[in-house]
Amino acid sequence: MVPHDIWGYDTASPPILFEAPSDNRLASAVGVPSKNGWFYALDRRTGDFLFKSEPFVPQNNLFARASPEGVLVAPGSFGGASWSPSSYDPITGIVYVPAIHKPSKMIEKTIEDPYGQVMNFTLTESSDEPTWGTLTALNTRANGRILWQVRTNQPLVGGVLATAGGLVFTGEGDGRLSAFDSTTGDRLWEFNCGAGVNAPPMSYEINSVQYVAVAAGGHAVFGYSPGDAVIAFAINDP
Repeated sequence: MVPHDIWGYDTASPPILFEAPSDNRLASAVGVPSKNGWFYALDRRTGDFLFKSEPFVPQNNLFARASPEGVLVAPGSFGGASWSPSSYDPITGIVYVPAIHKPSKMIEKTIEDPYGQVMNFTLTESSDEPTWGTLTALNTRANGRILWQVRTNQPLVGGVLATAGGLVFTGEGDGRLSAFDSTTGDRLWEFNCGAGVNAPPMSYEINSVQYVAVAAGGHAVFGYSPGDAVIAFAINDP
């Protein structure tokens, strides 16, 4: 997706299989949100490019080269969309992407080896810029157009669960597990789990009751509070 990638814009999020309109037909597609801030879709039978979405995180100096003084780039080395899985609603064709806004500084360094040969390399450092997260609803049936987006206090490192009942669940590093309206992005419910909710929620059913469960374990790299709980909630019909 990024030829000669020297920025670390690899694709770490799990890919999604879906059907996408293409040339007056439905193409069997594979899509994935990338660290560079776009959701890409390819025809999974031929490999042909179908579309890339509107950017779901701020993009600044996206493909700038490093300099000795340092260049601030966004998305930074964490992404964009990183390891966290998105969730796809096959009824509406909407994919829900958790993402990170955490700019990095790219610095060009020079080193001399024992034989006197001078070599350049790039050092990526965290910056003092503000950080946050985004939860974005992208319409795969309209070339990845953004339907709505919610800005969260912390970068989203965990994952998303979309249910057939019109709810989207995701957690944050401050311990909150939240449910959003899948159509509007309105936050409908939240619960503080006591530790960073940095795992993807999952759903199951017992005796006709739907449950949502999530691990609250924190994330050491991002400094989110550690924990050791798996917490389950019942979804009650209104």
